[in-house]
Amino acid sequence: MPLGYLLKFLTGIFQKYPVPEKTSNLSHTTHLPVPPIAENSAQSLPVVTVNSQLLTTAKTTQTSVLTIVEEKFVINVSMLQDELQNFVSGTSEVQGAALVSPDGLALASVLPGGMDEERTAAMSASMLSLGERIGRELARGNVERIVVEGEKGYGVLVGCGADAVLLVLASAEVKQGLLFLEIKRAVSRISPLLA
Repeated sequence: MPLGYLLKFLTGIFQKYPVPEKTSNLSHTTHLPVPPIAENSAQSLPVVTVNSQLLTTAKTTQTSVLTIVEEKFVINVSMLQDELQNFVSGTSEVQGAALVSPDGLALASVLPGGMDEERTAAMSASMLSLGERIGRELARGNVERIVVEGEKGYGVLVGCGADAVLLVLASAEVKQGLLFLEIKRAVSRISPLLA
């Protein structure tokens, strides 16, 4: 009982004589009111202060950084799309290409008609994940490329830095050596755009 009475007494004093606000030309500090304490309560209450100038500055800085990042990302996506378009149209027997994040999201793509971009991106990420697991289990080291050969052509998956994977679709008539060389050149042009 005496402890509850003491806490109530101290709370009353703090409510009558609030802690003086810190004054500065840089910030404004606000103290939130302390709720009354029950007579039988023996818990301590935290003091909460809010610095409004700091909050405003942090929000402005965060917004500015997000705007810069968004603008840079938009420019890079456009450049990535152009690079993929040039690669597909400038390389014989290449039918399509897609740049995919390791999570399975399409960053840019130039795919043949009728192919679903989202589904292709998701399958590419799954293929990469499975290929890496197989490489580890068979003690083959890091996977350089994954090649799927079918009766209608090839699907080649190659790492493009740490943040993307390049999927290239080619016809069955393509010469593999030339295809791998062109893919290597395309990766060297695309990788700097992802940095």
